[in-house]
Amino acid sequence: MSVTLVLAVSGAVFYGLADFSGGYAARRLPPWLVTFVSQSIGLVALFAGLIIFPASRVTSGDVLWGAVAGLGGVIGIGLLYRSLAEGTMAIVSPITAATTAAIPVVVDLATGASLSATAGIGVLVAITAIVIIAGERSATRLSPRLLGMALLAGAGFAAFFIAIAQTSEASGFWPLLGARAVTIPLGWMLHRSLETPVRPDRLSLRWVALAGMLDMGANLLVTAALQQGPLGIVSVLSSLYPVVTALTAVAVIGERLTRVQLAGVGLAMTAVVLLVA
Repeated sequence: MSVTLVLAVSGAVFYGLADFSGGYAARRLPPWLVTFVSQSIGLVALFAGLIIFPASRVTSGDVLWGAVAGLGGVIGIGLLYRSLAEGTMAIVSPITAATTAAIPVVVDLATGASLSATAGIGVLVAITAIVIIAGERSATRLSPRLLGMALLAGAGFAAFFIAIAQTSEASGFWPLLGARAVTIPLGWMLHRSLETPVRPDRLSLRWVALAGMLDMGANLLVTAALQQGPLGIVSVLSSLYPVVTALTAVAVIGERLTRVQLAGVGLAMTAVVLLVA
């Protein structure tokens, strides 16, 4: 279990840095373009992982579950990048994370797992955090549109975790190849159909490349954790990433929050921790 926890928390750190990088790039470039390019660049890290840690046995089912995970993942990433670009990162990210953490817990319950009193409190705290952050009237208020995108992004990431958890440990990182077979072409189609084509500048591409490599690094770590540990615990620990995203946003771009919003962010992260129990 200790190895699983280390993998999940390490994945959260990578996800947090990746989300800041991708969200920052999406303020300069169309979000679905950022999604497509970052997902493509991440293939470099994936191929390295496949070579360094070869799988002992891969079935078509593992790859298909990876493709399902990719569908949820691309929706989550695209909507998260858009919401991070339009809103305050330190507010949007915890909302997405609380949703990502809560849904797998519900799935565990539906499949026969029991919910502890602490985890139940965690779900209530998460809902409270969403209401507080969304209702605060300030210059950085979370609009209903941004709230909806953040919640849908969290649902997409939850679907990614649930699908990857269905793959076997013997398949290694091959399910992620199935995921990228979906995320890359779908990201491109969404960009071409919903956004105006642009020519990225070098600085923006650097942020996109960083997001792509960090995101795949996180996926490698979390996939290894999901294949050997409980879905609920791994998804919750992996959802600690907003701490990294928020701190990076405050340090790099000087984001500021009201006291009420800070309380809401704190509650969201508290909910993530309670859901581990």
